[in-house]
Amino acid sequence: MFIRFPLNLEKVSAKKVSEFIREQLEEAIILKELLSEEQLPSERELAEIFNASRITVREALSQLESKGLIEKRVGAKGGTFVLPVTANSHKRTRAEIKRDWEQMLKVFEYRTIIEPEGACLAAERITAGELELLQSYLDKSMEPECTREWFRALDVKFHLTIAKASGNPYCEAAVRQIRTKINPALDLMPYDEEIRAVNYGIHSEILTALKARDREQSREIMRRHIGNSGEAIYARLVAKG
Repeated sequence: MFIRFPLNLEKVSAKKVSEFIREQLEEAIILKELLSEEQLPSERELAEIFNASRITVREALSQLESKGLIEKRVGAKGGTFVLPVTANSHKRTRAEIKRDWEQMLKVFEYRTIIEPEGACLAAERITAGELELLQSYLDKSMEPECTREWFRALDVKFHLTIAKASGNPYCEAAVRQIRTKINPALDLMPYDEEIRAVNYGIHSEILTALKARDREQSREIMRRHIGNSGEAIYARLVAKG
């Protein structure tokens, strides 16, 4: 007997080239791969990188500028520079976070599936060099001159390094996607010595479990960390009026 299975097909969506460029640059900024005050390549260089026209690149940069992610400066030291994401957090209000909270919950649910298992795999596969890198991120996060923007960057790098250490490119890609969604909310969280100490403590626990090659501990501590993070965002940005 022939059974006809339902097809899950989507309509064609023609994405503008400028939108494609904007998405890639925005992801790099949100994931702190392009850091605050870092100068972007010129329009001509970006056009060569993306194999696009300068007009198309200019349109993408204009969209990023309207979002408060970059700034064009004139003069001898002019150019296009990345702005601190945390300094422009007013562009993403508590009302917006609260409105999108049901969607954010789905992202955190997805995160509780992906990142703990990624940490479990990393406990087996992480290299000595990657362990040293994680330790350096921890140490830098506690330096007196560590700014809020740099602290947020180190947090992202810590999690992405563990995802990469899982040795599974699909896991790494998933964590990148997750962080792109949740970072704007995390960037709105407070920053003080207590926050730094709490973050250092839980990240140290994760690192200790990874060094011990303890799969279960790596998984469980990461799961606890993610749960606490979601609760903190809710308490700070959603539950408050």
